[in-house]
Amino acid sequence: MSIELKPVTIDTLPLLKEHIGSLQDGDCNLALVSIIGRSAEYKIQYAEVEGEIVLNWQPYPECPAAYVVPWNSLKIANILPQLECQCKNCKEPLLLFGRFTEMTEHVQKLFRYRNFITVSSNSWWDYLYAKERFLTLEGRQLNGKRNFNKRFNKAYPNAEFIPLNPSTIPMARAFLEKWYKSRGDMDEGLIAERDAINLAFEHWDDFELIGGILKEGDSVFGFTYGSGVYEDIFAVHIEKADRNIVGAYPALAVALAKMLPEKYKVLNREEDLGVPGLRKAKEDWFPCGVVRKTVLKLQKDNSIPDIKS
Repeated sequence: MSIELKPVTIDTLPLLKEHIGSLQDGDCNLALVSIIGRSAEYKIQYAEVEGEIVLNWQPYPECPAAYVVPWNSLKIANILPQLECQCKNCKEPLLLFGRFTEMTEHVQKLFRYRNFITVSSNSWWDYLYAKERFLTLEGRQLNGKRNFNKRFNKAYPNAEFIPLNPSTIPMARAFLEKWYKSRGDMDEGLIAERDAINLAFEHWDDFELIGGILKEGDSVFGFTYGSGVYEDIFAVHIEKADRNIVGAYPALAVALAKMLPEKYKVLNREEDLGVPGLRKAKEDWFPCGVVRKTVLKLQKDNSIPDIKS
């Protein structure tokens, strides 16, 4: 029986909500808002296999389309052979996408006598930070961030960070429009980002987003938001600030950390996509770790073994 892949749309949201917990592993792109908001850009499709949801996507241009599967499902030993059979019928190898260590350990256990190779790029890896560092800004490493934050607070002593919600989103929309205009010509990446943000605004509560707007009086300095992507990991999906306001970006980052529920101990501030300036900006916060993502290719075999957990 072949597996039917269907495109992910906003109508897929209820089904994804039901199954997202078994797919998430800390990857920023496995948030509901990212899966649906970036579905066209990442060519995301889904299928129901053994009562579970699997995704097929291409999250990075240089990354081949691969499956994301629910590794913690008790049915994983039945799901993988079906996916491999599907690929074999298409005369293609089975490609899987996920966190390096966790995924390879599962595959080694389930396909004990098979060979596989992994391909990765550090431009795909998400940067992880202890939330506590954003709350305190303590330590020599964060001297620069601490000073910028102080400069912002001194220049704008009445600034406040108000929650983003359907009633305050119009302020963020107006700021976002000005932000994009200041960038000049829009490339495909910025257009896709803008569309994803607008979709998030339209379905704010459905995506279970948390965020806020940094403002003083009628002046908006920026906004930021994100969502949970694992038990104690919160992914910061968007952070937009006026670059003419000194310290606005650090102030946003600190304010959001203070707003988050206690259960979140780690911040995922997403990947750098190989952009030198973005990489430096992320390293300047001194990450405590990374979500190392990789594509795993299961080598072809003449027969599909009877896999037992």
